[in-house]
Amino acid sequence: MDDELQALQERIERLLQNARRLADENRRLRGELANALEARHAIEVRMTEARSKVEAALSRLPALGAEPRDAAH
Repeated sequence: MDDELQALQERIERLLQNARRLADENRRLRGELANALEARHAIEVRMTEARSKVEAALSRLPALGAEPRDAAH
């Protein structure tokens, strides 16, 4: 009976260690996920700004086929 209790106690200790390890890993992964989401948001903001700048630059270009004619010709 003492051997069974000892084995049960060891099993419970291993389960507790695994639960603590998994909780720590879960906390770490949640932090990494939060950082990744923040980085993704920052990239989306930069992409939107870049898209606006490109669209603004394109709008200042003359339309295709509407090139200014050389007065000498």
